[in-house]
Amino acid sequence: MYRKFDEFIVNLKSALLKPLPGLQSQLKLAPVHRIDELQQDVPNDAIESSVLILLFPFEDKIQTCVILRTEYDGVHSGQISLPGGRKEVADADHSVTALRETREEIGVDESRVTLLGPLSALYINRSNYVVFPYVGYTSSRPTFTPEPGEVQAVIELDIEEFLKPGAITHKMLHFENGFSLEAPGYQFEKRFIWGATAMIFSEFIDIISSFAEYSR
Repeated sequence: MYRKFDEFIVNLKSALLKPLPGLQSQLKLAPVHRIDELQQDVPNDAIESSVLILLFPFEDKIQTCVILRTEYDGVHSGQISLPGGRKEVADADHSVTALRETREEIGVDESRVTLLGPLSALYINRSNYVVFPYVGYTSSRPTFTPEPGEVQAVIELDIEEFLKPGAITHKMLHFENGFSLEAPGYQFEKRFIWGATAMIFSEFIDIISSFAEYSR
């Protein structure tokens, strides 16, 4: 994989200008029960939101981050997700939402982030949210300041780990209401990334796989 961050960014910017793989990539990391709903039209009353895949260089690696959400009375309580949230009336577009929410949740100011482009929108049936993901970068590793009311921790990840053979695994998940399901996802030590976040990363990884290879 490219070790020069600037070169990686140039290639990624070019790749994002091409047609996106979209649903084909998202379905690779979709739990079985979600496959049918992902192929249906998005309801008119879906709540618009945005998230950001934030890239940055650190110790000769290309890094990104996800957040561990706090425990609360809601469908995304305690989950691992990308920084982001609901679009507000004052937001000019979905990219503004992604940048604002990133600042509010993990303390990275909009002025530090250069946006590269959007990924494909993804509808989340359980919460009736339609998510508009964006990709952006900072020229150096940012200082994270998690919002304690929303974020338990910021988890930094090496992009190269997503590209390794066997990076995608399956895990049986058990929930408090007694519901269980087997879901595909990415395992990072004790953290398992699945659901919408994994589906968004799936498209991103397919895009960078066109020019970046895992090197042992």
